[in-house]
Amino acid sequence: MKPTDSIEKAALIAKASTADVYVWSVGHVLKLFHERIPWHANEVTATRVAHEARLPVPEVINGLIEVGEREGIVFERVDGPTMTEYIEDQPNKIEDCAQQAAELHARIHSTEVTELPSLIEILSWSIQQADPLEERTRKAVLEVLNGLPAGWVLCHNDFYPNNIIVSKQGLIVIDWALGTRGSPLADLARTWLISKMWLGGLEEIKAPENLQYMWQRFWKTYFHRYGELRPYNSEDFIQWRIVAATTSLVWGRTVASIDQRVSFVKAALGSTKHPWLSG
Repeated sequence: MKPTDSIEKAALIAKASTADVYVWSVGHVLKLFHERIPWHANEVTATRVAHEARLPVPEVINGLIEVGEREGIVFERVDGPTMTEYIEDQPNKIEDCAQQAAELHARIHSTEVTELPSLIEILSWSIQQADPLEERTRKAVLEVLNGLPAGWVLCHNDFYPNNIIVSKQGLIVIDWALGTRGSPLADLARTWLISKMWLGGLEEIKAPENLQYMWQRFWKTYFHRYGELRPYNSEDFIQWRIVAATTSLVWGRTVASIDQRVSFVKAALGSTKHPWLSG
């Protein structure tokens, strides 16, 4: 198909909150976005940077293209379930998957890049826009950020099982829209926040206990394995977690648990108790 062809001729593979994925040609898929935002161009660049670094990501076949009035990106087709789907179908693979995911994330963090936007600059801007926090708290978080290293490694910033495909070729990382250069702990803190909200969401909907326990095992194993591969200072990680929770108030405005994130930031800044400070 050509970029000007009607999408009605293409077979829909998957639907998500930000984009739909269609069969586009032999061996290729089209990720067609619902809305136009600047980060779509960054997804093209970040995916190409990761691919050129020989990381397991789909190849970008075209840059941004126009299909009707929508923007899209053509990628190499990768078949397989997400890691989330794979684990829930084969729960006995939980620890193996968690270790492989951690190893893959650590591998990404061994890749230094120069072409991508600076994560620390984006975080600084985001903290200033975090309206759920009062100004003095935002300033305190900015002080925390200013004391942390900028870093030069490749950061995915949305690394979790939904963005990992379990293919016949191995694990493939998708959705690089937020790909930047920065500190590995900044990226890890973002994954930590996702894990907390993931587990909190399961608890909130009263998911079966075995399902909750399964994902608790996944995240515990994941962080333990990552720490083995890339040891880090726990105090530094707390600082990055404060930043991640604050910026998520801008990056994920529609996501539930705003009160939980706000209370965590205030507790961490004030050295008071909070459930999320225990791990």
